[in-house]
Amino acid sequence: MEYSFIYNPEKMVNEVFRKTMVAAGVNFEMLQDGTIKLPKDLSDEKLTFISSQLEGFGIKIQTKENRDIVEEIKIYIKKMVYEGDIRNVKISELLSKQLGFSYPYLSNLFSSKTFTSIENFYILVRIEKVKDLVLLENTSLGEIAHNLNFSSVPHLSNQFKKVTGLTITQYIKFRKK
Repeated sequence: MEYSFIYNPEKMVNEVFRKTMVAAGVNFEMLQDGTIKLPKDLSDEKLTFISSQLEGFGIKIQTKENRDIVEEIKIYIKKMVYEGDIRNVKISELLSKQLGFSYPYLSNLFSSKTFTSIENFYILVRIEKVKDLVLLENTSLGEIAHNLNFSSVPHLSNQFKKVTGLTITQYIKFRKK
């Protein structure tokens, strides 16, 4: 059986992870999709040790049998927004290709487990990044809107107010106090 760990890149503590794997004597490979590939012949004892050590860092063990697709969707969207180029991308096509399921299936599964849509989650993640970027003085709202795939500055502003209840200006003033 092939094992992997799926992790949230925001919570990943590379040094602790590497030390844990070395202490357990386990070779591993970090893949671009946010998983860490482990040897197929990993003993249950080592697997239990690794799992218990890494759980506190937001890293959980995953097999093909217990795959958490909703968590994979969340992690992929966060990784895409924070690390990738999301201009002019279709989230539906990217998720289908990445996870190997049709978008209607992924959308229904996500909504049934989270009570929100993938699109709403995508907007929330982008607004979280906007919050970080607006506090940097060297980035214009036009650049932020363009880079985070909002159609215009007014669209970005409307989405920001809808999600946070504040205008961007109010948010900046609040954060600087």
